[in-house]
Amino acid sequence: MPCANVQGYILWVSSVKVDGNLVRMEVKFKNSSDATHASPEDLHLIDGGNHQSALATDAPNCNTWQRHEFNNGATFGPTAICFHVADTTPPFTLRWTPDLGFICCEIKLTIDTT
Repeated sequence: MPCANVQGYILWVSSVKVDGNLVRMEVKFKNSSDATHASPEDLHLIDGGNHQSALATDAPNCNTWQRHEFNNGATFGPTAICFHVADTTPPFTLRWTPDLGFICCEIKLTIDTT
């Protein structure tokens, strides 16, 4: 299960599947950092053709959420999310840009389906 930890803000990714031109996965957050929220705008998927996609909200069983306020070690998720891709060849790159201040951060997680 891919995982990223930025200053105490953790993102886990699991259950990655390709379904046609849709990449499905579950994400879970734990926040012990200075960040105050998780936001769907913080996640983008980059496919094998270097095409970047935001969360898909028009597919069955694909969730999105409004900005979720949490901190002090609280968790959020897991939640099932999806991205439309042009190139379904793995690996994919999940780009996470948590709101941790002006300088920080862009995290890129390699996501494989095998």
